[in-house]
Amino acid sequence: MQQEGKPRFLKFHQGSVRGVAFSPRDRYLFCSGAYDGKVNLYSALRMELLMCYQITTMTLARNVNAVRFTSDGSRILAATTARRLAVVDVERGEQLLAYDNCAFSGRDRTGLAADPVCPNMAVSVAVNGKGLTLLDLRMPLPLDFVYDLHSSVIRDLAFLNSSWPWARGHTSALLTAGGDGTCKVCTLDGRVLHAFQTGHQVNTICPTPEPYNIGADDGFYSVIMSGGDMVSAYVPNTGIQEHLKDHRDMQVWKLRYTSNGSQLYSVCDGGVVRRYRRYPDHHEYLGEVYQHKGDIQDLDISPYDEYIITASKDRSVGVLRLGAPSHGWTEYSELT
Repeated sequence: MQQEGKPRFLKFHQGSVRGVAFSPRDRYLFCSGAYDGKVNLYSALRMELLMCYQITTMTLARNVNAVRFTSDGSRILAATTARRLAVVDVERGEQLLAYDNCAFSGRDRTGLAADPVCPNMAVSVAVNGKGLTLLDLRMPLPLDFVYDLHSSVIRDLAFLNSSWPWARGHTSALLTAGGDGTCKVCTLDGRVLHAFQTGHQVNTICPTPEPYNIGADDGFYSVIMSGGDMVSAYVPNTGIQEHLKDHRDMQVWKLRYTSNGSQLYSVCDGGVVRRYRRYPDHHEYLGEVYQHKGDIQDLDISPYDEYIITASKDRSVGVLRLGAPSHGWTEYSELT
């Protein structure tokens, strides 16, 4: 079988790299956004830069806080500290739209999410950091605003699968995390369906990728991971199930599961990528994967779990080949 490779560090930015994202349609294409105002496109297969796009002008803050692909992979969303959210065409590298006064302007981490079902819907954290901005990418102005959903700054947000108990009957439900440790599930119009307290500071949230299941008889317990100064696992109708303390006192900035939910990756201050194996009722720490020279701000995993990418304050993008592509039950293996 193909073995895990060695990490490569791509240095094509002149500022701290704040966001990375893989295309949901192209298994090798990914992008990064940084504090030099640029969004770069790369090929993970060839480990090279394909295209560079300048989002901001000299008159605006040259800071890209977050990047995401739309679900059809045709556009990149880039949130900046100038309160602007830019929409870039992947094929041509041209800016299609720019929404002003709709994104969080602070220098801290901000949330940005693209609807996995509808390629024209996206959600960003509002200007004050406590609400949401809904965007229909077919319209020149924001679709709607949700005011003061949290009492603290929203650090991260994600779309939740409709199979989860609170999201049933809703085409799209959002999972949001406030910095004070409050996590909420809400509809796109701002109605709160569920809320829970983690008991610690939160910078990122990550629901398990599979459709929701209640028990572990036929698989894993579905959990919601939240990370900040601690990592905790929340199980519906049970509460906080476990705490992962392998990061000690370092802030965790991103958590991400592989596509089958078997492994969890985390990044934190100190520039270390850590790996966990997921079991039905707990996570087992497997060790460090690789390390940057600066703190890591973001990470993503390719659609078939072939590559992991990281965004670091040392102005580099880390790329590591994890192994052969995972295609579910069609995955090949060698017996020895």
